[in-house]
Amino acid sequence: MTFEEMAIKSNNTIMHIEENGLIIARGIHIENSLLTFKDNDISVISYPDTGTFVLFKGSNVFSRLKKHKNYVDDRGYTKTEIVFQSKNAAAEFVLGKKGRTNHWKSDNPF
Repeated sequence: MTFEEMAIKSNNTIMHIEENGLIIARGIHIENSLLTFKDNDISVISYPDTGTFVLFKGSNVFSRLKKHKNYVDDRGYTKTEIVFQSKNAAAEFVLGKKGRTNHWKSDNPF
């Protein structure tokens, strides 16, 4: 089961960013979640009052920095799901400095 399928099964709202009428990134905000992980000697903790945001694999992102080569392929698509401490951080990763929370739109039609 993919992370996206798990998100749907758990009734979480999937969100996306559109650019020029195309969906370039998809993800999910998980409210009140506590997450800790360590990667490349960097530790991250997301506290319950902010939750976490998971950017789905296959999202087309602005970032092509060398430090992100484990997460982004040569064409600019994410190789795996990436966890962020906020929707803004995920939006900035996708859109560059212009990214903000209001770029995320709900996939749900209601």
